[in-house]
Amino acid sequence: MFFAVYTNRCMIMQPTFEKLRHNTENVLFYVKLCILESCKYYYLLNPKGEICPLELNGGKLISIIYKHSATPPIIAFEIESPDRGVEIIDVYEQPNFYFPPLSISAALVNHINEVGLKSFLGLE
Repeated sequence: MFFAVYTNRCMIMQPTFEKLRHNTENVLFYVKLCILESCKYYYLLNPKGEICPLELNGGKLISIIYKHSATPPIIAFEIESPDRGVEIIDVYEQPNFYFPPLSISAALVNHINEVGLKSFLGLE
């Protein structure tokens, strides 16, 4: 499955990338879903449908990982930063109430772009 995630945290899902609406004006990012037994990987795509990291303020987002078998479920980002290289960081837990992982991820990406990756990670 493929998703277009918009700046307002809404999303559209389609079975192929070609079926997504390609009006990129309000698209924050595109992803391709890969489901594993214990988690879901969302690989970031460029507007052509190619796997490509998303530029952030201070780094790059490589993938989003939803650890649905964890208690509570966890959203993690695979991030590349100039200072720390590539690492997987747990960024959100889902206790008691379920929000779509990509909506939460969009809010976090918007926040990172506002404050910068170092500030988001507590390094400043």
